[in-house]
This record gives sequence, structure tokens and C-alpha cells, in this order.
Amino acid sequence: MEKEKIVINGIFYLFLTTCFLLLWIKEKEVVELIKEYRGAFSQKVISIFNIESPTTQKGVKKTVNFVETIGSALILVLIIQKFYLGNFLVPTGSMIPTIMPKDRIFGNMVVYSFKQPKREDIIVFREPVENKVLYTKRVMGLPGEEVKIEFGHLYINNKRIDSREYSNLGFIQYDTWTIPKKGDTVEIVPGADYTSEIKSEDIEEIQEFLLEKPGQLKEILPDVDFYVNGKKTGMILDYIHDKDMLDDILEGKTVKTQIDENYYMVLGDNTDGSYDSRMWGFVAENRIKGKAFVRFWPLNRMGLVK
Repeated sequence: MEKEKIVINGIFYLFLTTCFLLLWIKEKEVVELIKEYRGAFSQKVISIFNIESPTTQKGVKKTVNFVETIGSALILVLIIQKFYLGNFLVPTGSMIPTIMPKDRIFGNMVVYSFKQPKREDIIVFREPVENKVLYTKRVMGLPGEEVKIEFGHLYINNKRIDSREYSNLGFIQYDTWTIPKKGDTVEIVPGADYTSEIKSEDIEEIQEFLLEKPGQLKEILPDVDFYVNGKKTGMILDYIHDKDMLDDILEGKTVKTQIDENYYMVLGDNTDGSYDSRMWGFVAENRIKGKAFVRFWPLNRMGLVK
């Protein structure tokens, strides 16, 4: 990770943590200040609506107090969950037996602001398919590595990984993929001009469909291939979310650009029941939100996740 990014993240967390410490140290003063502004706001509401009934005035004050209390608590919880300690529900069985369906886990939302993910880390990330859902998978391939799956085993740079077995499902089959890293050159090569083959006359409809469900790219545009430094590899769906690039691909144009960040290959421990990098390609570093580290529900299985 670049020193500049680490410094920026350090400054941000120093500022944010200092704010929380000041709130804790100056709790009484802050509470009194909020109470003062809350009272002033209640009076303003009463004045604007010309409320004369003492009972109604009392109701307004109670409502303002309640809304402020709940609102402040929600803001604090959201800040803590986004930047410090994430709270996630795992809905599927893709990580069985490590994580079971409906398990709740805490995620360390700080760690990847200062270092890169390591192999075997279980991460929470925004998936590149619909571009909105959070997935939980295990990092198995790192930037720049060559990966393949043969006879139930994952190979990294031709070295067999024996921590668990993996099936060669999805698009990887028996191919060797190069995981993109920052500075690499990526080429997206369509096999045809799809504007003449797609039934819809409105290219915007096709773009919207692929932007919503880019995981179906290979079904709609079966001859689109991705290359990293001249070597064929898995899908890099971030570029499909770029309207201009998608427009060129649909017109049969080869898209060539330099990669500006690192990517990772992520896999589910439940290899035959996981929708992961084998099906939709690689995860960009900016999509990674945090590291899963402890299960807190159900209580009978509470403990570290690894």
C-alpha cells in the first residue's frame, strides 16, 4: 500500500478518533449544549405553528427530544459501523463450514486502510456483479499471481494450495488466470459488433441491463475476452460499469487501458455452493470494506472467524 494513502488514512482516523474522545471527555458539556439547542428548536416549532395549548407544547418538546435522541444514536452507530466495527449478516451457505447461514459477524473496518489483504483473510466487500450487495468470501489469489484449479486443488504460481479443495466451476474451468495488479494493461476484446446482433434497438436498454446484471455478460456477449498484459484472464466487471467502455464493447471495439488499483481472487469455502470469482472475476481493492474477525451470533458458536 502506498505511503501517501496510509498517511491520509492515518490523518482521517486520528481526526475521527479525536472527535469521539472529545465527545466522551466533554460528555456533560455536549449534552447540555444539545439540550439547549433542542429546547430552542422546540420553541421555534411552537412559535411557527402558533401552538398555545400547554399540552400540545409539551408533546412537541417530547417529540423533538425523542427524534434528536434516536437520530444522534443512529448517526453514531452508522459512523462506528462504517469506519470501525461493521456488523454483518451472512445470508447464504457459501462459506460453510467456517460461517453458517444467518451467522452475524463483526468486521474490522480499519485494518485495510493501512495494509493490503493477505491470503486466507475473510473479507466483506461490495460485489462487482450488481454493484450493490455485500459478500463475504476468502481471499485466495493476490495481485499479480497466476491461478488455476486442477483436480480439486487451487494452484498459485504453480504451487498447490492444500488448505481446502476447490472445484473448477464457472468460467475458470482449466484456464490459468492472471490476477490484475496496479499498473498492468488490461484489454477487453469483443468477438463481434453486438449492436447488429442484439434484438433491442435501444442500446441504452442493453447498457442498463448489463449495468444491473453484468454477471450475465458472457451469456449475452459470449465472445468478450479479458487480457492482462497480453494473457487471457477472468472478467474484470468494474469496466462494464463504465458506460463509455461498455458502449465501445457493444460496438465491437477493443478497449485497452491501464489498471489503477490492485485486484483479488476471492473464493467461498463451500466450493460447490459459492458464487465467487470463478463465476464473475476479480474484486477491486476499493470494493473491500473490512475483515471478518469474530462471530457474535448465535451465542453457542461465538468466537473468532478464521
